[in-house]
Amino acid sequence: MTLLVTSVATPAEFQQAKDIRLRVFHEEQGFDPVLEFDEHDNEPSTIHFLGKDIEQDKYVAVGRVLMDETTRSAKIGRVAVLQECRGKSYGVALMEGMERHIRDRVDSLKLSAQLDKKGFYEKCGYQRTPDEIHLDEGVPHCWMAKAAKA
Repeated sequence: MTLLVTSVATPAEFQQAKDIRLRVFHEEQGFDPVLEFDEHDNEPSTIHFLGKDIEQDKYVAVGRVLMDETTRSAKIGRVAVLQECRGKSYGVALMEGMERHIRDRVDSLKLSAQLDKKGFYEKCGYQRTPDEIHLDEGVPHCWMAKAAKA
């Protein structure tokens, strides 16, 4: 199956992204829906991405990138794949697509990973930083980073 990763370009696409985030982070994982969306979602420097399963003609994955072009860095977050679509390498394809989209504008990437998802991000080339584990809504997270590839 093929995942097409594109940046969100319309309000309808942004709503699709929000719907996937709510399904994964609120309905499945129990995060507070009020806290799922923040001021970063509407910043001009934020890029939202959708992953579409071409064969199913359905959006199945989402992520966002907070760009800081002054420091040539980016923070990847809100990465999610619908539960019924996992195990098909869509998460890796989403990460690769987002990174490909921004790699000429940044030198480094970072993210805050749920501790039990650390292995996934390691497969994507990220390494845990020496920072302490931190809690986000009671869920252990760790910082991870990697150099962007031009």
